[in-house]
Amino acid sequence: MNTTGYVYLRINENYTATIRDLNSLSDYLDKVGDTDHVFGEVTAISNVHKTFLNEMYKIVNMHKNRLNKRFIGRETLVVRNQGSRDARVVGANSEHLLIEYEMPNGTTALNIIDGMASADDYKSITYKNAMTKFDIELSLLINNPQRK
Repeated sequence: MNTTGYVYLRINENYTATIRDLNSLSDYLDKVGDTDHVFGEVTAISNVHKTFLNEMYKIVNMHKNRLNKRFIGRETLVVRNQGSRDARVVGANSEHLLIEYEMPNGTTALNIIDGMASADDYKSITYKNAMTKFDIELSLLINNPQRK
């Protein structure tokens, strides 16, 4: 899908792309490896139909999802309940990672984090809600709901 207007889309801190063709955007994102935390930020829009924008956001979200999925299975250390806990990324979506950790008494919990570097900035989520919001690698879960 093409447009006569344009969208300025941040790819990384040093590059903002001018988007006029969604096929070219998809092709570019399949090849690019240097997106960072600003990826997906729109800095300007001119003479672009809402349908074009919606499709562009779908492409951006698919790319973010693909990027976040590479973290599934990675381990990290988090501070929860006055102690350091081993945690593992068990799921991802386009905006967040899902980690699971185990407390000393054997209970487990899920947290939503923005990225590996910010694992101590989190939001708790139930297993039930996580199943609907994340692509989860069930075999990585300590408290695997499928085992019950």
